[in-house]
Amino acid sequence: MIARDKYLDKIIQSKDNEFVKVITGVRRSGKSSLLILFKQYLLDNGIKENCIVEINYEKYEFDNLRDGKNLHDYIKGKIVKEARMYFLIDEVQEVEEWAKVINSIRVSFNVDIYVTGSNSKMFSGENMTYLSGRYIELKVLPLSFSEFLRFKEYSENNLEKYFDEYLRIGSFPSIALTDKPELVEAITSGLFDSIFTRDIILRGKIRDEGTFYKVAKFVFENIGSSMSANSIKNTLISHGHKITSDTVDNYLKLMCDAHMLYQCERYDIRGKERLKTNGKYYVVDMGLRNKLIGYRQGNLGHIIENIVYLQLLRMGYEVAVGKNLSYEVDFIATKGSEILYYQVSLTVLDEGTYERELRSLLKIKDQHSKYLITMDKIDFSKDGIIHLNLFDFLLN
Repeated sequence: MIARDKYLDKIIQSKDNEFVKVITGVRRSGKSSLLILFKQYLLDNGIKENCIVEINYEKYEFDNLRDGKNLHDYIKGKIVKEARMYFLIDEVQEVEEWAKVINSIRVSFNVDIYVTGSNSKMFSGENMTYLSGRYIELKVLPLSFSEFLRFKEYSENNLEKYFDEYLRIGSFPSIALTDKPELVEAITSGLFDSIFTRDIILRGKIRDEGTFYKVAKFVFENIGSSMSANSIKNTLISHGHKITSDTVDNYLKLMCDAHMLYQCERYDIRGKERLKTNGKYYVVDMGLRNKLIGYRQGNLGHIIENIVYLQLLRMGYEVAVGKNLSYEVDFIATKGSEILYYQVSLTVLDEGTYERELRSLLKIKDQHSKYLITMDKIDFSKDGIIHLNLFDFLLN
């Protein structure tokens, strides 16, 4: 098992504080492996095995613990008197009223609790009031390009080739750990079915699967393009499909809840407020996108925009699309008081493209750092705007 040190370090740093640690992310992104690695860390640092309790709701042996009272009674029976206990619970959203149960365990015993979940809807509803202000969230994404190279044991000598592979097969850890094309296909198919069927269609009680997949395909084909539920509805109706804006909006929310899609809202730079119209959507993994719409080398500009968006999330930024009067900046990345602006393009070798991409950044009059990211190897930095090669951004 290969450690993802960034995430593991964050878990270790949060050890023994008063908060419940909630590890979220798309299914098979590595959350369960993090719990296994953290358990080994606990054992290596003197925690006795009978003080560590693991529950994985993907295992049938724990099926009866989906009832909150059963879970509480089970945990109560595992308590070692006068010892600090560590509870590692995988896919906790399978428990009825999970937040109420976990909070009761938190206040009743001398425990440090770590849970994982594959659906962001677990944070909504009255149930979450029991943990309000009492949990910290660690968001886990599939492999970054840097992690992909490490998992595949690739050097940095042929980055274009390896990046193409990264975009083609995707970024899930299990994918990176195999070299057999037929196994890659089988794993991707399994991931696709478990996320789309189990986490979206079944959980969302979708009856018209055909229409749902039409919406999903449209969004996947148009990553990085401004869109709304209404604009998607109008496009599908123009192609002869019957659908309402509310239905489209529900499908989008279900895909976002499953961490399959991320919505990037628009932000008015001058007015300093979020806008509710025409945001953009980005997909969590290119391999899953390819499974749905086929592998296409076209639209590479929006694909690398997607990769940059995910990388900014990994770096801990909140990300929005910037609107500045009639100009648009691909990303505003904020972390505390830090604000960064990013424009992303496949290439700016064409002078017209270069001027257009720079213009959006130059129209921003504040003093925050501004970056242009492309796949060009020539340095196009100008007028305080820093040009970065995509690989330099992803690997450094």
